[in-house]
Amino acid sequence: MLVFKSLEKRSTTKYIVLHHSASSKMSIEDIHNYHLSKGWAGIGYHYFIDANGALHEGRPKNTVGVHCKGYNHCSIGICLQGNFEIEHVTEEQMHSLSMLIQSLLKTYPKAQIKLHRELNSTKCPGENFNWRFTN
Repeated sequence: MLVFKSLEKRSTTKYIVLHHSASSKMSIEDIHNYHLSKGWAGIGYHYFIDANGALHEGRPKNTVGVHCKGYNHCSIGICLQGNFEIEHVTEEQMHSLSMLIQSLLKTYPKAQIKLHRELNSTKCPGENFNWRFTN
């Protein structure tokens, strides 16, 4: 179970932002510990999907994340395990991601799905991540 320092509640959700971990070896616990070492409250993502498609909860979904500069106050962050500059998203991850987004859109029906690179100057979630959600 992940333990967080103090978290701020998020009052609006305009975006669901998709990321990659940039490493196929990093687990949710590894990311949590890394983000703690940066002085953050814990993992900056709200959800993490490993290569087998298992969905893990990070920050509570109603709190401000630390995953997309300038948009943390109004977004939910989803991170998929892997470096999609050199790897490809697994079918299991895509299935879990689709199911998660469908669920989140029931709670936040006006939220837009964005890739991290669409909001910040980054390659995240990698050039091999070219999927778009259609509802």
